[in-house]
This record gives sequence, C-alpha cells and structure tokens, in this order.
Amino acid sequence: GGSCINSVAANLVGGAKCTGDWTTATGVGSGQFLIQSFANSNAAGKVALLVAGYDAQDTVNAANYLMNKGVDTSVGKKYVGTDAQTAQLIVASA
Repeated sequence: GGSCINSVAANLVGGAKCTGDWTTATGVGSGQFLIQSFANSNAAGKVALLVAGYDAQDTVNAANYLMNKGVDTSVGKKYVGTDAQTAQLIVASA
C-alpha cells in the first residue's frame, strides 16, 4: 500500500505522503498505481518492492498487474499504470 498508511512504503519514498504529496513524491496521481524496486537497506543484495496505488482500487490494480504481467523487479525499475492490464516502464534511479 501507499506511504500514507504503510510505514515501510513511507521509508521508501521519504515519508508518509498522502494525496498531492504522494503525487509529488512518486509521479503517481489519481487513477494510477506504482510498482517500483529499491535496494533493500535492511538486507544486502535484496530488493524492496513497492506496490501501491493512489487509492485502494489502484493498489488492487497494481497487485493484479504484478501477478499477471512480466514485471522486471531489478533495482531501479519503476512502472506506472492505470489498470490491471496497462503500465509503462520507467527506468528510475536507484
């Protein structure tokens, strides 16, 4: 889930970001979701994967996309999508 309600997500995006602050921090707005991989600071060589939407339904869409589509979870990859079938890969900085 998103950083507004999930402390682990908040650590990944730099704090508890809600609504407009979430959009500013992630580039994800209303009706969109984010799947983004980060180097895991708690386990060397492991990946932390953030799967979150602007709201609850967007998070469901993100989870469905992750389960059903080929998602590259290498560190630094970022997907932004709008439904369980549609997302765009954006190469993010790690």
